Amino acid sequence: MIRGFGGKEPKIHPSAFISEACYIVGDVEIGENSSVWPGAVIRADYGRITIGRNSVVQDTCVVHTDDYLHIGDNVSVTHGAVLHGHRVGNNVMIGINAVLLEEAEIGNFCFVGAGAVIRAKTIVPDESLVIGVPAEVRPLSPENRRRLEAPTRSYIANAQAHKREGHGTEISGSPG
Repeated sequence: MIRGFGGKEPKIHPSAFISEACYIVGDVEIGENSSVWPGAVIRADYGRITIGRNSVVQDTCVVHTDDYLHIGDNVSVTHGAVLHGHRVGNNVMIGINAVLLEEAEIGNFCFVGAGAVIRAKTIVPDESLVIGVPAEVRPLSPENRRRLEAPTRSYIANAQAHKREGHGTEISGSPG
């Protein structure tokens, strides 16, 4: 379901795949070739949420903010993650059930492990591995850095296959 709120309508690029079983409301912008899967909630009733190109919000994720949240390009937000921070950079993988608390920021080319809890106002530098509860920041290995070159490639292809089969919400027009 896609709905406006407070005079703000979601703006979704026509190439995006939006599951008919997700909920998107308010001041949301979703970029080219991005996808939102069943059970995901993107709720921009308090502040603006932008999601870049080629990014994926997988099943049962919650994306919300008190003021703003920018999710970059080539970001994979995997199953059950909760994002309530300010920024997720480009080429980032957010692991299953990871939590990003208020005003936290994740740099570019970061790998956030499954179940990690990133405390409020934490700033994670570029090319970091973030794991644990509470999350600890470590340097990213060259192998994991390579994995983040195209972390959403398979989901982009899968989303387009779903669209070809008539799945998802029909999007017309273009953002902005």
